[in-house]
Amino acid sequence: MAKTYGAHVTGIDLSSNMISIAFEKAAKLNDTRVQFEVCDATKRKYQPGSFDVVYSRDTILHISDKRQLFTCFLSWLRPGGRLLISDYSCRAGDWSSEFTEYVQQRGYILLSVNDYGKLLEDVGFVNVRAEDRTDQFVNVLNTELERMQTIKQDFIKEFSEKDYNDLVTGWTDKVRRCGNGDQKWGLFYADKPSTV
Repeated sequence: MAKTYGAHVTGIDLSSNMISIAFEKAAKLNDTRVQFEVCDATKRKYQPGSFDVVYSRDTILHISDKRQLFTCFLSWLRPGGRLLISDYSCRAGDWSSEFTEYVQQRGYILLSVNDYGKLLEDVGFVNVRAEDRTDQFVNVLNTELERMQTIKQDFIKEFSEKDYNDLVTGWTDKVRRCGNGDQKWGLFYADKPSTV
């Protein structure tokens, strides 16, 4: 975002490992417009109107009080600011026992795509678009599975065969859960009203 659009970027994550990787990549850019911090998004305080855009990729599934977080996002955005989120979702209604066990084991808190969009509207976002992009998610996973086959030996040399098998099994299981209709992947767009 900084390199392509000249944006000032503040990245946050609970994982110090992920922030370390982010710092390594940012150092190659040598761009002072990019900063990162290890913190909990549900506890971090920013001044109202601090950001033009809030973006989150596949992380909010870990957060139980999504309403409170979305309320923070709304506050942090300037009037007319935009929100873009991709996140794991689920089918509305009953889940299979396998998917229920998976969600519980991972500690995920999932909403259906429609419920996710409705919650964004409830906290005050406008122009909300909640899109089921599960087919796109499956295509990406299948592409990555094919790519992993071509780099298997190099991957195992750098990491381990167990790491390789865990990754491939995890992605294959996600494809299966999506095919069963339990697991979904949503893309969510929303705006903060121009006048509040």
